[in-house]
Parts: sequence; structure tokens; C-alpha cells
Amino acid sequence: MKINSTKVAQLAGVSRSTVSRVINNYSNVPPETKEKVLRVIEELGYIPNSSAQVLAGKKSRTIGLFIYGDNNDKNKILDNGLSFGYYLDFINRVLKEALKNDYQLLVDVVNDNDFSKVVSLYSNRDIVGGIFIGFKEKEKNIVKIIEKFSPMVLIDYLLNPKCEKEGIYYINTQDFQGAKEATEHLINLGRKKILHIAGDKEKLSGKEREKGYLNAVNSLGVAPMIYNGDYSDEKAKQIINEILQKNVEFDGVFCANDNMSYCVNNALKEKGIENIPIVGFDNLRNTIPLGLMSVSPDINTLAKKAVELLVCDNLEKEKVSFVKTTLIKGLDEYIKESYLD
Repeated sequence: MKINSTKVAQLAGVSRSTVSRVINNYSNVPPETKEKVLRVIEELGYIPNSSAQVLAGKKSRTIGLFIYGDNNDKNKILDNGLSFGYYLDFINRVLKEALKNDYQLLVDVVNDNDFSKVVSLYSNRDIVGGIFIGFKEKEKNIVKIIEKFSPMVLIDYLLNPKCEKEGIYYINTQDFQGAKEATEHLINLGRKKILHIAGDKEKLSGKEREKGYLNAVNSLGVAPMIYNGDYSDEKAKQIINEILQKNVEFDGVFCANDNMSYCVNNALKEKGIENIPIVGFDNLRNTIPLGLMSVSPDINTLAKKAVELLVCDNLEKEKVSFVKTTLIKGLDEYIKESYLD
């Protein structure tokens, strides 16, 4: 005999939708009805996918990791993943922490059109909670998710969140300080005409990194030179080529991420231009070996905190926390930061 929700409904004398509501632990089911359905489920040995663990009083042991990106971002991952490097490094760290805690990791790239997948995972209790990274501030769908579900950890989303809802946590990188330090280093090298290829200004990291750059150049009387790269390889390449064509004078570059710094470096090499220091942000694996500098977020701590906030019940949890950044200027510092572990 095939055991399914229809059979459970027949034997319990209820509708199939009622069985579904019981399985998903909805609150609008009378206690006596719920007890009757659960008894039939137990007698039949019916296992309704991952929700069976919920019925047995067990939490899901799967963590959701949701990265904001469009179809172009998905194609980058399918291609070679290099321009999606920071997220791939972060996934690796989160997976490591999840396995340490005996949890599985579900990873997906979502955009404005497919938040229904996230809603379904939370509603069906297929995940214990979610880590969200790369999302734009005040994007309506992520706001709805925050209002409706928990627990969740949002990475680089809001600097001073006003949401007091329990189970919502924010972890931010010290983007402002990292960008300020990077720009000050270029100034200390004697550079006075420093380009900033900025990130996505709809994201916290993009705004904070630009502010850090401006703080450094303004405090030392250096004129700002800002171009909006939007964290895009293509835009960064277009920007630096236009700057070179127009003979704009510059003697240093700070890019809001490493992928854009690669484009700048390649363009300068093609023109035979040397001795212009370039600093990026993210400390991707190829950056330092290419002879570039980069601001390194403490990604290991970031991943560890994010997982612990979701799975460790006895942990004292901060609503908002920050992870440090370190300017990496060469191979010795790169190794010292233990980025390769």
C-alpha cells in the first residue's frame, strides 16, 4: 500500500490540506485534529520528507545561504567563478563551519524575481535559518523576508538596523576603516591623484568604502577622483580605458573590490604603464600573487559568527557585530593572515 498524505487524510477523516498544515506545524489547526493526524502518521510510519523531523520535535539541520545576484551572476559561476570569487570563498568558509557543527549547507543565488524559493524553505522548515549576503538596502523582497521569518543573518546589509525582531542578526565588515587605511597607504606612498573605482552604492559595502576613501583624501587635502564601477568587471574596464584615452592624470588607484583592480591592472599593463600602485578589497586568492594590494576582511570569523548565530542556542548573541579588515601589502602579510587555511 502506498502511503501518502491522501491516505493519511482518509484515515484521519480530514482534508489533505489539513494534513499539510499539521505537517508544517501551522497554528490554525485545532489541537484534537492535530493529535488525530499525528497519530495516523505515526501508525502508518509516514515520512513526509524533511518535515518529519519537525513533527518529531527536531530542528532542521540545514542552513540556507542566499546570495543576491542576477542571471549574469549565475552564468559567471557556471563559467569559471572567478569574478564571483568573494562569494565562492565565503561559501567555502560557511560550509566548513556548518560541517563542524554537523549541519548541511544549501546555497542558492536569488534575485528580485525568485524570492518564493526562500519563502518556501522557511515555511516548510527545510532550513534552520538563512544567511543573506549581497542584498541591496531596502529591496522590498528582503524586507518582507525579514518581517516574516527568522532566524536569519544579514551580511553587510545595514549599518544601524532599527529592526528589533528577535532572531534577526547583522554582521558588517569594517568597510569604512578598511577603505580609509587603503587610501592613506597610497597617500603615504606619496600619491596625490588617487582614483577610486567605487562599488555598488545601493549596497552598504559600496557606500562605506567610498566614505572611507573620501575621509582619507579630504583629511589630507587630496582631491577626490571617484568613478562608479558598481563592482562590475566590465564597468571597471570601460572606466579605466576612458580615463587613459582622455589622458586623465593619476598616480594611484583604490578599487572597491579585487575584480575591478584586476581590470585596472590589465589595462595599465597593456599600455605599458608601470609604478602605479593599486589597492583592491576582498583579498581574493589571485590578488597578492599578481603584485596588487588588497584589504582583507576576516572572512573566517565572518563565516563562524554567521553559522553560530543560527545554530548555537546557548550563545550570547549580538544584534549587530563587526569583523575586522587588514590591509595586505605583500606575500608575507598574506600568509600571516592565514588566508590560505
